[in-house]
Amino acid sequence: MNQELFMRYRGRILGLLIAIVFSILFLTIGFGYTLAVGIFVLIGYLIGKWVDGDLNVGAYIDALFSKRD
Repeated sequence: MNQELFMRYRGRILGLLIAIVFSILFLTIGFGYTLAVGIFVLIGYLIGKWVDGDLNVGAYIDALFSKRD
């Protein structure tokens, strides 16, 4: 039951944990350092996706500049 519950709400749980971590970082080291940590985490995530062969830059660029109706 617990695994089903986690799988159903894993995005919310992960988002909450990330928010808690960044809130603690913000309160302890300040905004600038927290922003830098967030940027480095994002870069690390993108490098990891690239190494896994799961990063499609063209699709991101198309989504960014495509018209939405």
